[in-house]
Amino acid sequence: MGLHHGFKSSLGKICILLFVAYFLFSLLCGATVISESTASLAISVSVVEGDTFRPGQSFHIITEIRNSKSSGRVDVKVTYEVTDLKDNSILVESTTVAIETLSSFSEEIQLPETIKGGVYLVKANVTSLDGTKYVEASKSFSVVEVSANQQLLIEYVMGGALIITVGGLFHEHRRISKLKVSEDDLKKFIELEKFFK
Repeated sequence: MGLHHGFKSSLGKICILLFVAYFLFSLLCGATVISESTASLAISVSVVEGDTFRPGQSFHIITEIRNSKSSGRVDVKVTYEVTDLKDNSILVESTTVAIETLSSFSEEIQLPETIKGGVYLVKANVTSLDGTKYVEASKSFSVVEVSANQQLLIEYVMGGALIITVGGLFHEHRRISKLKVSEDDLKKFIELEKFFK
């Protein structure tokens, strides 16, 4: 009877071990599927107009999403979030796009008038429509606060530089148009060039 009881106990332990092994294997397989799903998409973002902006200014982001699995068209949600370096959210916008192997599109981001000067991140999160997170990419940019007087000064300087440039070009054009070279002078110049060669 003791032998029969010991056999049942060992059989129970083996069953439990097999169940635990099966459970762990299932988790591992599930994790692999999620990992493959995540690895199948790659995203990159770039800011078109540079990396320094003023409060209230808008800029465009080019987002490129590459799908390494050729499983046909996939609809995904792209969420753009502007955060400060402490991960405080400033604004959030989202759009739904369809991807096949490669999709590239532009999105306009309008900064709030109340945003403070400093360094910020614009993040692009790609998720499936059921909310599964795939990938994220981010790009840093700076916000510079300019007072009304500084803005006016910049406009005066830029306007003055434009007027000086146009005036200089006009003067140079008039000076060149007054220079007259006769045909004989041109022939003499060409002969001298040949002589010195």
